Amino acid sequence: MSDLGKKSWIRRNLLLVLTLCGVVFGTILGFSLKAVHLNADYIVLIAYPGELFMRFLKMIILPLLISCLIYGIASLNVGTNGKITIRTFTYFLISSAISVSIGLILVVLIQPGSNSASGNNKNSTETTTNSNVKLLDTFLDLGRNLFPDNLFRATFQQAFTNSDREMRFRDGTNTMGIVFFCLMIGGILGTLGERGKTAINFFHGTMEATLKIVRGGMWMAPIGVCSIIAGKIVEVENLGVVMAQLGKFVITVCIGQVFYQLVVLPVYYYVCIRKNPYKFYVKLFNPMVAGFATCSTVATLPITMKTLHEKVGINPRITRFVLPLACSMNTDGAAQFMVMSSAFLAQIQGIDLQIGDLITLLIITIILSLAIGSVPSGAVVLVVVILATIDVPAEQVTLLFTVEWLLDRIRTTNNILTDCYAAAIVEHLSRHELQEETPEEEQHLQIVEVEKVQMK
Repeated sequence: MSDLGKKSWIRRNLLLVLTLCGVVFGTILGFSLKAVHLNADYIVLIAYPGELFMRFLKMIILPLLISCLIYGIASLNVGTNGKITIRTFTYFLISSAISVSIGLILVVLIQPGSNSASGNNKNSTETTTNSNVKLLDTFLDLGRNLFPDNLFRATFQQAFTNSDREMRFRDGTNTMGIVFFCLMIGGILGTLGERGKTAINFFHGTMEATLKIVRGGMWMAPIGVCSIIAGKIVEVENLGVVMAQLGKFVITVCIGQVFYQLVVLPVYYYVCIRKNPYKFYVKLFNPMVAGFATCSTVATLPITMKTLHEKVGINPRITRFVLPLACSMNTDGAAQFMVMSSAFLAQIQGIDLQIGDLITLLIITIILSLAIGSVPSGAVVLVVVILATIDVPAEQVTLLFTVEWLLDRIRTTNNILTDCYAAAIVEHLSRHELQEETPEEEQHLQIVEVEKVQMK
């Protein structure tokens, strides 16, 4: 690679380079200061920039969540494209549910965050659900949170049933209730036509503004990651245990992503199309490599479309509709990562997730992966939302940034692959509609535009 090419690559990936530098410098700084045996005040000051970074992420999450959900759902016009849209959305929903379920099963079976030392369990007594709470009450709490009696309270409190079967409220955003309300509002706005355009444009503008804020704020990540890593190394006595847990987590994520890519996706293809899925898989080499290099399904979109048109022979009317929509709604790799990360961070803090928590974790991850756009390292940002839903402290989420540079590329590759499989399957299932399609319908499919914001 020439000097000019290296400089161009660094400019395109400057945030990644700076974040990796932050990881390295934070590790060196932490080990250097650990030998000095600093007092508690100095440790707080070292971790303070990282604390501010986490507070920034939490601050922007609610407006980002609400605006993305309402605008994303309102922008879908199921009636216009009929069966093709329904098949596309059904594939997104089923594939996301399967991917999340696989990730949840793996993280529960392997337990990458288990065996935490006492230093990491200081919050577990406060946050772990009382074991005496009946399973019935846990399921009933899901319904209570899905239909909050006060939307304003839902922004900072969740309903739960204590051991005396009395309903109480605890701190934490009721994400399920907010998401359900946004889905209803977005769906109804999409049916109002001209009367709903003003409201839709408002949420579109809000979404663009919050995304711009988050993209700018992500430039604090190198300093924040450096600070949090140095602070953790200085603070934690059993550092070897934490590093071992993190390594086990990376292996668990890789197992889930590889299994989904090489086993589950080919099964989708064979069941729906009845052809050799691995012949289709090898034709997708170029999009896979481009996705791994760029960490972006959107940046890879031209390569993906060209590959599906020229090498695979997918109808361009389908790819022009399905692929842009899939960039923001079909993120199986990210969904699996989010559910595994959330369960891992609960385990590493000694928090035992009950069956009700796991069901909540499953549902909210599926919804978020389907209905919200993203930003750089956006899956990590959404993990904070999920942790609030299951009442798990989010302070440890910055540990994920130490391995984000690798896992981001792996899950982006899976995101691209599942988009390609979606296009192939929807085309096969819609072959009769494509043959009977009128010129007006064809033109509409070619000009459909959705928010092309990639979830990593």
